[in-house]
Amino acid sequence: MLFLFLFVTIGNTASAQLAGGGPPGDPDGGDPPCWPPPCIPIDGGLGVLLAAGAIFGGKKLYDASKETDS
Repeated sequence: MLFLFLFVTIGNTASAQLAGGGPPGDPDGGDPPCWPPPCIPIDGGLGVLLAAGAIFGGKKLYDASKETDS
C-alpha cells in the first residue's frame, strides 16, 4: 500500500513538472537567451553521474566475484 501511495505521489509530481511550460519568451521576438544551443551545462553533472555509476557497478562486480569464490 505504501509503495502504491509513493508511486502515485511521485508520478503526479513528475507529470506536473513535465507539463509546466518554460519561461516566457522575449517580448521583442529576439533569439532565445541562450543561443547557440551548446550553452546547456551537461558535461559536469553527467560526468559525475557516469563516474558514480562506474564505481557502483565495479563494486557490485567485485562483491559478486568475491561471493562466488567463497
